[in-house]
Amino acid sequence: MLPDLRQALRTLLRSPGFSALIVVVLAVGIGATTAIFSIVNTVLLKPLPFGSARALVAVDTTIRNEPDNTSYPDFLDWRAQSTSFEALGVYATTGTTLTGAGDAMSMSAAVVSPELLSLLKVAPLRGRVFNADDDTPGATRTVVITESLWNERFSRDEGIVGRAIKLDGDPFTVVGIMPASFEFPFDAEDPPKLWMPMRASRFAAGWAEQRSASFLKGLGRLKAGATIASAQADLSTIAGRLAAQYPRNKSRGVLVRSYQDVLVKDYRLGLLVLLSSVAAVLLIACANIANLLLVRGFARRREIAVRTALGASRGRIARQLLAESLLLSAVGGLAGLALAVWGVKLLIDVSPLQIPRLHTAHVDSSALVFTAVISLLTGVLSGLAPAFQISRSNPVESMRDGERGSSAAGARTREMLVIAEMAISLVLLAAAGLLVRSLVTLQRVNPGFITERALSMQLQLPESRYPTPDAMRGFYRRLRDEARALPGVSAAAIATTLPLSGSDIGVSFTIEGRPADPGTRTSAEYFGISPDYFSTLGIPVRRGRTFTERDSANSPEVIVINDTLAAKYWPNEDAIGKRMTIGYAQSGPREVVGIVGTVKRGTLTDPAAPQMYTPFEQTPWPFLAVVVRTTAAPDSARASMRAMLARLDPLKGAGDLKTLDEYVARSVATPRFTAFLVGAFATFALLLAGLGLFGVMAYSVAQRRREIGIRLALGAQPSDVRVMVVGQAVRTGAIGFVAGLAGALAATRVIGSLLYQVEPNDPATFASVSLLLLGVVLLAAYLPARRATRIDPITALRSQ
Repeated sequence: MLPDLRQALRTLLRSPGFSALIVVVLAVGIGATTAIFSIVNTVLLKPLPFGSARALVAVDTTIRNEPDNTSYPDFLDWRAQSTSFEALGVYATTGTTLTGAGDAMSMSAAVVSPELLSLLKVAPLRGRVFNADDDTPGATRTVVITESLWNERFSRDEGIVGRAIKLDGDPFTVVGIMPASFEFPFDAEDPPKLWMPMRASRFAAGWAEQRSASFLKGLGRLKAGATIASAQADLSTIAGRLAAQYPRNKSRGVLVRSYQDVLVKDYRLGLLVLLSSVAAVLLIACANIANLLLVRGFARRREIAVRTALGASRGRIARQLLAESLLLSAVGGLAGLALAVWGVKLLIDVSPLQIPRLHTAHVDSSALVFTAVISLLTGVLSGLAPAFQISRSNPVESMRDGERGSSAAGARTREMLVIAEMAISLVLLAAAGLLVRSLVTLQRVNPGFITERALSMQLQLPESRYPTPDAMRGFYRRLRDEARALPGVSAAAIATTLPLSGSDIGVSFTIEGRPADPGTRTSAEYFGISPDYFSTLGIPVRRGRTFTERDSANSPEVIVINDTLAAKYWPNEDAIGKRMTIGYAQSGPREVVGIVGTVKRGTLTDPAAPQMYTPFEQTPWPFLAVVVRTTAAPDSARASMRAMLARLDPLKGAGDLKTLDEYVARSVATPRFTAFLVGAFATFALLLAGLGLFGVMAYSVAQRRREIGIRLALGAQPSDVRVMVVGQAVRTGAIGFVAGLAGALAATRVIGSLLYQVEPNDPATFASVSLLLLGVVLLAAYLPARRATRIDPITALRSQ
């Protein structure tokens, strides 16, 4: 092939514009495909960055076959009785404040069972990880920190291991530093800066003794020879024994799954759809390049005929033409690789941050091999049809006809390539149209509260300084009063958590007069709130009343529920005046005094769920979220919110400051990302298909100049010629439309789970994209048709 490649290089350099056009199209197609592959490879295909990562499994409690969090006592029983695991561990994310050696610093943290870090098999950078002694009652509190925290807070002080630091006012001894490459857990929105043993954390120590406190996620490493199925059977047997021993475990089971599959299950389909979309664009680019090479090849028929007459075989001619396409694809691949490096960085910047490991994506050795392979395939695919078609041309006819026309077979090949482009474009357009319509529908969902001009701050009160309910109430009152007095604030409220914030508190309850069934879970999403919470967030009151300042710790206990809970448990009667007992804080029966609207708790796609509210004064929690409604842009209140917290508690770092609009935007970030990219790829595909059709029609008109000249000379009107040319384009487009419609109806069913309140075969979407495709067909045919009507019959006949 070396002489062929040298000849191909000389040939291509004689047509720099033509060669540059093909290289640009290939670079964009290959670059986009490589960039998406790099992300898919990092998120879906690469093993997790832990030792023997394939053996890691997620272990969750199930309630009526639905995955849920686990309690520490249940975990201890699993660990003691199971035989399928090399190690089992649990973890939960929380927040803490680091004090000393600078201003108070609020950060994310994780509480873990002592074996969790060691089962991941990542060696610490300095020191050690936890052992069983670190989790015994009364042991010295220990902590393992990240390399990034070691850098930014302790300036890489080598003496930090063995030294005590202050977390929420308590001393913790640093026993180890994990390297920057170590990230766990991946499912945390804000990766932890440090880890502490379960019983060393005041947050977790109290709950660690309660079998009803399900707040942990489980992780296990299978023994050699064990499988997920055998581990599932092992733990299911243990869960059955626990259900017989503890009534609260009656409806509880265990679910064992691949940890990597659990991490990516919400993103797998979306990423594969993106990869399929960009691969389809690359196929269309290949078809376009094949068309260009066909046209250029037929323009070189005389040259090829001379080569044949001088003894070149068909195989030699085909190899020469294929060498040209391979050389173009190689140059396009190199340019595409450079684009892919930039494209991956761009995609990371615009992608939802919650996709696990996304920020570590880059063009690595796997991507280099992928680029080389698709460049080779692109060269073969785009050059095979022209090489085969042109090498078969009759040299005698080519010498006699020169450049006047191409064979019918060549015309059919070009038309078939355009039909394929149209069909693939319609599939992409249908998918993009459905995703965009789903996104628009999702963005119109009412979250149940007003988001405009509202700023929130998340806090967690350390038990060392707020050990009693009265201490928490005192901070709550000071915080409420200070927030109301901030400049530019029209209203302020406090709650344990906020809607769409990602925090989740589920609390069980019983209804007075109805016997409790240990096997049936009656629970609702729970909020402890200040009296002005509903008015500040704009949550509508359906019936009854909300809380007032008189609903204090010493007054009768009351509760407000949402209309979903009322409809579920009192479908044919008024819930006002009924009495409920909630599982938290061992409180007594509470009277339902009001019914409010339902808010979206996790994401905008969540179905309506039962929710209940109690006065914060009656049920104080160490978790707090303050939200203020501002008269100006909410960002203007950020500095004053931080200053307020510094006045209230100088040792408490400012928590997560976000507007309510940011929470809503985060809820639609992944659907928006997918719809945007698929839409961009579909637009590019449609543009390429339109250009392909335009090229075919323009070439067809050029080859039919004599025929069109005769028609005009015999009295045909320009409108007749336009109809003839446009009709040919419409016929080509119609065949592509029919093929694409069948493909789209099948392909869009695959993305059904990515859609919100939109059917995969939505008629309005299919009609819209069909009209758009028709418009592109007509536009692509218009200019060649217009050119055809301007042909001078005398000039056309004389030139032949």
